[in-house]
Amino acid sequence: MSGPEQRWFGVGRSMLADPAEAGTQVCREALGARRASLVIVFASLSHSTPEMAAAVHAAAGGDVLMIGCSTSGEYTTDGPVAGVVVNALGGYAASVRAVPHDSMDLYAAGETVASALEDVDAEHRVLLMLGDGRSGDQQEVVRGAYAISGAQVPLVGGCAGDNVTQTGTYAFFSDGSGVQVLPNAVLGAALGSPSPFGIGLAHGWHRIGEPMVVTRSEGGKIYELDGEPALDVYLRRTGGAAELAADPGAFLQFATIRPLGLARRTGEDVRIIFDCDAGERSISGLADTPEGAMVWFMAGDTDQVVDAAAGAARAAADAVDGADPLGVLVFDCCVRPIALGPDHTGRATERLRDALKPIPFGGFYSNGEIVRQSGAKGMHHLTVAALAVS
Repeated sequence: MSGPEQRWFGVGRSMLADPAEAGTQVCREALGARRASLVIVFASLSHSTPEMAAAVHAAAGGDVLMIGCSTSGEYTTDGPVAGVVVNALGGYAASVRAVPHDSMDLYAAGETVASALEDVDAEHRVLLMLGDGRSGDQQEVVRGAYAISGAQVPLVGGCAGDNVTQTGTYAFFSDGSGVQVLPNAVLGAALGSPSPFGIGLAHGWHRIGEPMVVTRSEGGKIYELDGEPALDVYLRRTGGAAELAADPGAFLQFATIRPLGLARRTGEDVRIIFDCDAGERSISGLADTPEGAMVWFMAGDTDQVVDAAAGAARAAADAVDGADPLGVLVFDCCVRPIALGPDHTGRATERLRDALKPIPFGGFYSNGEIVRQSGAKGMHHLTVAALAVS
């Protein structure tokens, strides 16, 4: 049994075919005989079942705080999983919130999950967020959370995945009593500690070509770049064939690895383009690209993109201000494996493990990454976010 002064981080993984059996096995591996403050579950779509969530919760004692979500792939120190990953934290102050999709005002959802911070009184606090990878303007969730958290509390996390099927996501939640499996929900967990948390962010992409001004947009939809129809500019500047506009699947495969960079004071945020409208000549991303913003086309240098996960995780571990990092949570964009291919994706995981050794970690491929702190704002894509606990 861990006391408030004894903090720990444990990770377990299971690839058993039966979701409930996998949930029991992985939770026992992560906890050992210890008592967790919070359990965080990442599960493949095939294992995102009520039986799995109930088994994890029961194996953790039946009254533990729990958040989690479906993914587009999971991994730990031991490699890729395709099953269930449990990350368990002990000795931390914790509080959780959930917002189901049927009451979903995205800004209000962010405010609600950030209200968990009101329950946590500690020298260092962080809000861990698991968003819905299928929602509209995901940035609104971060804006809502920031309205409550303020600039002093970092926000970090990722959006649930569905194995890139575009079918819907699942969230796993318990406030210590029953267990809920919620479709397309937003979850938050406030954590408090006398020791610092560390945040890392990296993507490995770089600007190419001349900058453009977003001259007409609404939310994540861009209608005009430099006064021209955005789709025409996009296809011309990327070398895309005109026929792509009539084939949503082909356009998605082409566009996801040809993103835009949105200018920020400290660099740029990456915006994945995933859809177009041939009639109105628009392109769409998953996050707001405001009118008047300056954007660039982005390209990925293979080595830098491969190293992004290791870079983000190492930066998080190094940011705990001299404390000993106990573990790292990693949120890695689900499009990065498409951009890298299987061999380079494997290399990225190996470099992540080597960069953190011997610090344990658990992560998943997400539909959007969240970091809001000084120098980074809100939603990110084709990016890796990391949280280190100490």
